Amino acid sequence: MAKTKSKSLIFVILLTLLLGCIPSVGFAEGSLDKDFEEIKALFEIGDKYEDFHKYEYDAYEGRKIISLNWSSENSHISVSIDEDGKIMSYYKSDHSNYNQPIIYKFPKITREEGSEHAKNFIKKIFPDILDEIKPLDEEDLNSIYYRDDLSGFNYQYVMMVNDLAFNENSVYINVDNQTGEVISFNINWEKGLKFPDTEGIISKDEAKEAYINNINLGLAYRIKETDEGTKVYIGYSILDTDKTVDAKTKDILSTSYKNTYPIYGATSDRNMESFSNKEADELINSKKVINKQEVSKKFFDAFKLGEEYEVEDHKLRGDKDKDIYIWDVMVVKKFKNGSSGVSSRIDAKTGDILDFSDPGTWDEDFEEAKYSKKELLERAKQIIKGNSPEKYKEVEYVEDENDNLRYSQNNVSNFQFIRKANGIRVENDGYRINFSNATGKISSYYHGWNDIEFEAPDKLIEEDTAKEILLENRELDLGYQRLMKEDNKDDVKLVYDFKDKHLIVDAKTGEVINAIEDLIEKQGMKEYKDLENTYAKEQVQRLQKYITLFEGDEFKAKEEISQKEFFQLLAQTKDVYSYQDIDYLYERFIREGILKQEEKNIDGILTREEAIMYVVRLFGQEPLENLGDIYKLDYDDSDEISNNLKGHIAIARGLGLIRGEGNFRPKDNLTREEAVVIIYNILNR
Repeated sequence: MAKTKSKSLIFVILLTLLLGCIPSVGFAEGSLDKDFEEIKALFEIGDKYEDFHKYEYDAYEGRKIISLNWSSENSHISVSIDEDGKIMSYYKSDHSNYNQPIIYKFPKITREEGSEHAKNFIKKIFPDILDEIKPLDEEDLNSIYYRDDLSGFNYQYVMMVNDLAFNENSVYINVDNQTGEVISFNINWEKGLKFPDTEGIISKDEAKEAYINNINLGLAYRIKETDEGTKVYIGYSILDTDKTVDAKTKDILSTSYKNTYPIYGATSDRNMESFSNKEADELINSKKVINKQEVSKKFFDAFKLGEEYEVEDHKLRGDKDKDIYIWDVMVVKKFKNGSSGVSSRIDAKTGDILDFSDPGTWDEDFEEAKYSKKELLERAKQIIKGNSPEKYKEVEYVEDENDNLRYSQNNVSNFQFIRKANGIRVENDGYRINFSNATGKISSYYHGWNDIEFEAPDKLIEEDTAKEILLENRELDLGYQRLMKEDNKDDVKLVYDFKDKHLIVDAKTGEVINAIEDLIEKQGMKEYKDLENTYAKEQVQRLQKYITLFEGDEFKAKEEISQKEFFQLLAQTKDVYSYQDIDYLYERFIREGILKQEEKNIDGILTREEAIMYVVRLFGQEPLENLGDIYKLDYDDSDEISNNLKGHIAIARGLGLIRGEGNFRPKDNLTREEAVVIIYNILNR
């Protein structure tokens, strides 16, 4: 299973990067104290919020942001405003049930009802923009990232000009799907921009022709997960993802970011498990992995760490089936008044560092730059040569063309080195290294290198043919965008843009590969083709709107489910977002008392009574031990239920999670359809 939960991250990034001139609510005049009181009245912050504090920080282009925070015994409200008193964000949290486990329920309100609450909130805070915005439909959103989760409904609104979208002026709102209350609000809005009219624009066909003639496709080895396993193929993709067509002049413009080559420093956390000290020692003694001392030395030597640094908290994790082993460590830098640490990773078999961030560079972005990019590029090359001289021969330096664009200014130099095989770049493989321009020290380092075989690049279709395939039966969309260059940041253009830039053309077969659709299917979001074979069809279809079930296009209702698979489902009924990370998932379940250490059996098949035991613990309702005989159960086979689990069964029945008659079949192995019904009942209580 896979899961992507990035809405909150997207909000934070956009809030940080796109801070502009937000519409004023009329309290920029006078003292800040007066502004605070008006904000309290606007957001109905009552007297129960007795504790108040504020702090300031610098945001994009040196704008001062003031964070206002009110707290009561059971809740917290935060409002961010800029130095002119303009609202940037709002967030409310309720911790009245702080000591109780958070277990989600299906929404009590509809998405349409939530939308009304969102619009009413905007009307109250920014009434002057309500007629200028339009909500993005699910078709407009990348559903893999914006699918509603069980914590609330998410809405994005964009500015409309001449019935065309200007996405940079936008509003994000999260609404509690139980109460309809707005939980968070973020606005990115700049006033005073001038928008071209729609008179005399070129046709879509003309725009498409200009686009095809001015974009370039690039070849890369790529990896695709199939039912038969991992497939390596050569694919064409658009290199000039920043290019759009000026609807007035037919000129080619740069109004977006160019795709960077993704390089992931960490091996996937899927199916990774922690090893005990005894197991780690056995692997070390067998020379399967390097020892802790070697790990520490690798970091010190590679990044020239001084005496103020320490490498500690070594933890070995791995996937035995794939023969992958990773050392997780904490790199710590000590200061006069404390210390700061950042987790890093290293391949435990090869000693290749996968990722590293210097915990002591966070305050250096504001210092004066002392090193040129040319100097730092040479340092980056030397680091790769020193760490992996053979791999250095297989990489190519590729300049990051986004460095000098709007919103990307900082005091850091970025360098990417892409792996090549048979003269073709390899997706996700290579190095990405960042340096502080002030100190010349490395601030972050990422390294990815897949152990795969590369097919020969023969009998490939031509680039022009790939372009025709890519654009066949697809149109460019008309909308407003700003030029990306810093000196033209206020220049809004009316452009035609190709929205399907993520598509890839298989260079041998001509097949169009949609990575997003593949991911949707991988996450179990597509309708299974065998649902007519299960009594749980309705439960499956409703659950798929909110959580990830099973990979593939078949549900396989009667297939038995492992402990790991059930836990990944169970985790989605509560606030466990990183459940794809098996190691983290198990650590969390053990810490919260859902699982006991001796019960850990990742790939073991669960029985029905064991599944109920974990569900009851999820609710924090572990019954007292050795009281099985006092629980009255009306199942025909209740004598087959383990005595120490009768209390769990009785509690689950009382919570309405299971039925209370007929045969319970406690020792039968749990199937997928039975597991789904349990998860459904948890959310439908």
